[in-house]
Amino acid sequence: MLLHMIDLVLIWQLLILFEVALFSSYTFIMYIYSKKEQELPINNNLPTITLVIPMYNEEKVIKEKVENTSLINYPEDKLEVIILDDYSTDSSEVIANKAINENSLKATVVKNDGGKGKARGLNWIFSRISSDITVITDSDALLKEDALLQIAKNFADPKIGGATGKIVILSDKARLSKSQEDSYRFYFDVWRQGESKIASVSVCNGPLMSFRTELLHKIKIDPNAYADDSDMLYKIIKLGYRVVYDKKAVVYERVPLTIKGRTIQKMKRINGLRKVYMNNLGLLGKGNFGKIIYPYALLTHIVSPLIILLLVLLYPLVVLKESLYLGLLILLLIPKIRGLMLSFIVTQLIMNFSFLVPTGGSWEAVEDARYNLNSTNNK
Repeated sequence: MLLHMIDLVLIWQLLILFEVALFSSYTFIMYIYSKKEQELPINNNLPTITLVIPMYNEEKVIKEKVENTSLINYPEDKLEVIILDDYSTDSSEVIANKAINENSLKATVVKNDGGKGKARGLNWIFSRISSDITVITDSDALLKEDALLQIAKNFADPKIGGATGKIVILSDKARLSKSQEDSYRFYFDVWRQGESKIASVSVCNGPLMSFRTELLHKIKIDPNAYADDSDMLYKIIKLGYRVVYDKKAVVYERVPLTIKGRTIQKMKRINGLRKVYMNNLGLLGKGNFGKIIYPYALLTHIVSPLIILLLVLLYPLVVLKESLYLGLLILLLIPKIRGLMLSFIVTQLIMNFSFLVPTGGSWEAVEDARYNLNSTNNK
């Protein structure tokens, strides 16, 4: 009886309208701001940098990471490299030390003495760093040679407390996980560039992030946060600093080769990110970040997934009442639109079920991301 009283088609149309308005308005606003030129102050004195590479059972990738790090273009006297070993149970430490010697890299493998877990390890090592800038990069991510030179430029502005880099995905282009990620990354770049020009980014890229060391001395990462990168981001913003996105600071990352692997990875990340968002509701309405960027982040990560789920569930009923809407499936025949639609809908649906994947232990890796490194083109 109730279903007869409710105009399902009208409800479905209103939900569609909300989604279109939400994402198109945000993309438009961020696109406009992303095109605005902002000149950074000129600083001829490069800051000292400590590059921290957290490591836990990374025997399959740590050799290549050390080789990649040895190629980084940054003055040797201003760069310190620390490989932070968090109780690895495999051959990571042995392989890392051997690779350091073979590549004549000025680096040290340091045993985490701050308690097991990435967040605890980072909290412990931060207090022992005295350089101007601390850069954190993942063991399975590869930095472009000039990445540190690019990231360092941002800190010429005293109002900038952190900077994150642009992720370029490495994988077989024929795989669905790669094509969907590329579709998402295009809009991710536009959103983050716009956010940077307005105030600060709402998401931090873990494979390459950097902060003023003096600010890291003032914060503590939540030990239970899977999204330790964004947890740091919001704590730096609360200190009154901006955290920006630099598209010229490039880091290469591999996505899992299977849809299952990519799905698990996304679920873990969204769980952590949502927790960070809900822990920082006090930022609402404060400055441009709290008035523009943060509200959109809450809507897109918490409200939108539920609406997309309703749209999908209601679609068969809508088609039964108005067969004309069956024609929307024609959009899936257009390659560019199909890729974007699938990437968006699948990602939003995944968010609704992310609670099914435990995030305890932020070192848990998606196994099928660890494939034959030699078969991937890193250039």
